Amino acid sequence: MKPYIELKGASGAVYRYKLAEDADPRTTIAGNFVYVDAGGVVLFAGEANNLIGANARWPEAVTRHGATYLYTRLNVSGASRAEEHGDLVAALDPVMNRDA
Repeated sequence: MKPYIELKGASGAVYRYKLAEDADPRTTIAGNFVYVDAGGVVLFAGEANNLIGANARWPEAVTRHGATYLYTRLNVSGASRAEEHGDLVAALDPVMNRDA
């Protein structure tokens, strides 16, 4: 388990995410988040006005897709969050975003 991961979007931009220990963001700040499996594959990319809600689909991610880690990135600006989310989904095509 790495304390940080860097994810590259379709635009070429690189975003640094921090591990949320115990899949608990422990913050009410807005931001982006990803669920990742043990092999480092991003299973879901999301954005939230309050990162406490970042683990809403966590049980599904664990049981259906083998999620192991939740990573977050603080991002207060709604426009920036949406742009980053779209950039990552376009590049990584997370399995859980296909049916979201």
